[in-house]
Amino acid sequence: MMRNLKGKWMNAEAGTEQKMRKGQERDRSGASALDVHLDGYNVKRIGKSRLTRSIGIALAACILVSSPAQAAKTPLISGTESDSDSEADGPALEDGTITENSADNTIASQSGSYTEEQLADSVIEYGELEALVRRGNGTAVSADYSYQDSLAVHQEAYDAMISGARDMNYKADELEDAGGDEALIGTYERNAQTLSMAAKQYKKSLTSLNSASSRASRNRTVWQVVKTAQIQWGTCRQLQDEVEAAAKTAENYQAQADRKERELAAGLCTETDLLQAQKNLLSAQTALQSTTDQANKALRQLAILLGKSGTSITLGEIPAVSATELASMNLDADRAAAVVASSSVKSARRSSATGDAARKLRHQQIEEAESAASASADEQYAEIAALSLERDAAQAAYQSAEKTYSATQIKYQSGAINKATYLQGEASYLQKKAELETAEISLRTAYDAYEWMLKGVA
Repeated sequence: MMRNLKGKWMNAEAGTEQKMRKGQERDRSGASALDVHLDGYNVKRIGKSRLTRSIGIALAACILVSSPAQAAKTPLISGTESDSDSEADGPALEDGTITENSADNTIASQSGSYTEEQLADSVIEYGELEALVRRGNGTAVSADYSYQDSLAVHQEAYDAMISGARDMNYKADELEDAGGDEALIGTYERNAQTLSMAAKQYKKSLTSLNSASSRASRNRTVWQVVKTAQIQWGTCRQLQDEVEAAAKTAENYQAQADRKERELAAGLCTETDLLQAQKNLLSAQTALQSTTDQANKALRQLAILLGKSGTSITLGEIPAVSATELASMNLDADRAAAVVASSSVKSARRSSATGDAARKLRHQQIEEAESAASASADEQYAEIAALSLERDAAQAAYQSAEKTYSATQIKYQSGAINKATYLQGEASYLQKKAELETAEISLRTAYDAYEWMLKGVA
């Protein structure tokens, strides 16, 4: 259908330009002929009310050209559609139309395999973060609404200008066929030119709004927030693991303090031993409370980032960086991509310079920006390599601790060890588990930061 519309526009070009030339011959004070595509349609007889509206449109054209925002909302424009109630010819946006659900469609495309119910529940998965940011973060939502509103305003104004220009040409045709006044015919045709020029400007604005660079700019705004949310999610996950480990440590020291009280009563330890056990317990409880407060604060901050309420949210599992993801990294290719995507490099390249000294300085600034982007890629690549080794070491340590803990559980169940010894073993196991998850989070965060670098997100 889009190709058919374009065909109609192209076929109408010659006829429209001919009308414009006629208008110029009638009155040389008129605007120059423009490449406007407004004909190719059956002309219907239009009553006096339409004629009045069309004249009003023409008189308002200069205002509309200078004020795009008002153009779309001016009452005169709301009545410029043709009698057939068909849409204006040649939609300015060729890759999609604006609908009330456009924002929801964007969210759906970003949420991947996550359902609407999953995105709305209290469990925050790492993979959901971009979709949640797009639908709940104030900055991201505001940027999207601003874009959609601007797009709608310009599209409405564009359609109004095209429709109004067509009306002017219809009137000129009717008067010409009826042998009407040449001056009035020329006025209609010049009005059509004015409206068509406004339509062209709106179309340029729409093309710019819908360009790849515009989309990239909007995405970078969102991606900055997503990157922050990923870091915050990782921080929350680490703190939650630390809370779990701290709770077991406090439980272990509680058991030790209880045992010392019994031993003191039986004359098996001194008061100094009991005081030391109680001191250890107090320190563990203080550490637990402090870590819990930090975890709750971090969780509240994450909730704010995602537009969620309160601290009732929980976090899903850590998405481990796979061997496939690591193997996909190619330092030479990624370094070149990072240089191209770097905002500093782009800024330096866009700058202008006059004179030899200024051009030399500009060239130096470009080289420095490219060198910095290249060095950053090298550093991040090396960091990922180091964190990958740390993750492997933490995984080996955790697997060993898991075996030891399994043996400790068997001993405790058989009565071979007391509860305090069992709790100590459990705390040690949980500590190794927390260290592994910290290593996983650090690697995941570094890997994603590397991916953001390739997209130009600092």
